[in-house]
Amino acid sequence: MLRIKISVCLLALLSLTQASAQTLRDPTRPGVGAPGSAQHQGGQKLVLNSLMITDNSATAIINNKTFTTGDRVQGVSITRITKQGVWLADGRQLKLYPEVTATKGQ
Repeated sequence: MLRIKISVCLLALLSLTQASAQTLRDPTRPGVGAPGSAQHQGGQKLVLNSLMITDNSATAIINNKTFTTGDRVQGVSITRITKQGVWLADGRQLKLYPEVTATKGQ
């Protein structure tokens, strides 16, 4: 009888551990609400996933789609792509690694 109770308890703990692990989010995975994202009125958040910069070209991956300077994303023209980020004609800037300026508790 004691073995059955221990087995039931272990199964319950195991199922709780699996349920809580499913709620964890990979902090290195780009996604909605990630740092470096910008919200546009009426559109989804723009997330800068990666940059590809060579001597001859600059390409940005935004929301998992490829863009170059002059292309339009959510109706707004991309004015500049550098290794620091992407600048949009409406003044927004997307960055891969935005600076951390706030501290916990402030």
